[in-house]
Amino acid sequence: MKYKSILIAGLLLSKLVFADGVFIPKVTNDKKVSDYFHKLLPTTTINSIYTTPYPDTYALIAGNNILYGNTHSNYIFVGHMFDVYSRTDITEYLQKKTTPKIDISKINVSDALLSKAPGNVNKKLIVFIDPDCPYCRQLEAQIYQQGIDKKANIYYMMMPLAMHPNAKEHSTNILCSKSDGLAVLKEYMVNNNDNPKVNISKDCNLDPVLERTGSTARSLGINGTPAIITGDGTMIMGADIQAISEYVNKK
Repeated sequence: MKYKSILIAGLLLSKLVFADGVFIPKVTNDKKVSDYFHKLLPTTTINSIYTTPYPDTYALIAGNNILYGNTHSNYIFVGHMFDVYSRTDITEYLQKKTTPKIDISKINVSDALLSKAPGNVNKKLIVFIDPDCPYCRQLEAQIYQQGIDKKANIYYMMMPLAMHPNAKEHSTNILCSKSDGLAVLKEYMVNNNDNPKVNISKDCNLDPVLERTGSTARSLGINGTPAIITGDGTMIMGADIQAISEYVNKK
């Protein structure tokens, strides 16, 4: 079943709902609600279901993903539900509440391209990226602009997506470069140069690396890029430079 993706960012929530303060989602154990969504999404593993400010509208926790659905509709919504009055991001609240910490020791960072920060830095970012992903490029530009690469050791895990036909070749050029893979990455992702001069090692076979990275991503519920895992095991989905900055600047 295909989801109809509609962003709910900036959604205006009723003042009546917040008359007594900020709305806090609660887990619902209503069997009728559970049965409805499991029937609507038979191939999706729904871990838990939370209430929202709207009647008959619920937040469905499916792994690392949060979906929204109404028991009177066959549409599924994805995006952020935001209360403009209290400036509360309900989706962010649910993400922090429901997303388990990740054991980063189980991620094979030897397959990554390392951008090592100067000095004795103890912050770490593991970034799953597709070099041709527009959001990944946006994130990488912000990482350089804000000096994140000077505040954290960054491990770039190449995850070329099928929707980008040149992404695998570009990933190969980055990881198999004879000189400076980070410079090649910067050409692609910061300078938006899709034809940099690259000298790659002829005996470099990237297929096993990409297979391992893809398998790791799937095991973590990552099916899109960029996806970032911080040194404390927190998952950050998308080009959320604010969340990344908060992590690297936290004392």
